[in-house]
Amino acid sequence: MKKIFTMFFACFVAVAVNAQSADYELTGFLDDENQVITEIQLGATDDLNPSVGLLNNGPDLVAATDTIYITISVDNTDLGRMYLLGSQLDSVPVGSAVALGGQTPILTAADMDNYQITSAELCYKVSFAGVTTDPDLTNNQACVQVTRLVSINEFAQDEVAVYPNPASDVINVANAENAQVSVFDMTGKVVANIENASANQEIDASNFAKGLYIVRVVDGNNIVTKKISIVK
Repeated sequence: MKKIFTMFFACFVAVAVNAQSADYELTGFLDDENQVITEIQLGATDDLNPSVGLLNNGPDLVAATDTIYITISVDNTDLGRMYLLGSQLDSVPVGSAVALGGQTPILTAADMDNYQITSAELCYKVSFAGVTTDPDLTNNQACVQVTRLVSINEFAQDEVAVYPNPASDVINVANAENAQVSVFDMTGKVVANIENASANQEIDASNFAKGLYIVRVVDGNNIVTKKISIVK
């Protein structure tokens, strides 16, 4: 029994020694000069690829074996996450900030046209996977308002109807006769497509996962997009 206790105590000490505490803070979204901004303004053809500041308030550095995740959301809809290895930050001193992102677009201009995004809230949230603990989770998220000019020629926006909202098994699209009707999930994947829709088109949504979708109606050069939620 004493031997078992000794082994347990030794393991506990080893874990305690290896545990690290690092208060990583997302300081905000950054412009080209690494200054914090409160709004991102985009042209009609601009992609969304912002940088965000990551600051370690200490007392430790993140463990080199840890993974640091940045979860990305637009209007509270998760778009996925990017990650860094702790070894990529173990040379950044406590109290120093680094700029992350800004290269691969979060959303392309075409994506934002499909989703008809003219104004949205973009948020990043930082978290760890490994031995490092974050003593202050209140500063782990940064958000910014995105506004953009659009070059979409909309038609009959108030006439095309998508219902019910939320929907479960069937989506109805009214007043879209002879148009192309497509349904996109929030990753941009087309989950349904109808050519030459009827005046009151039904779309089978029984196999759709719950979440937010975009219904796009195209008639020549005219486009209407509508958001719809699927619940199960």
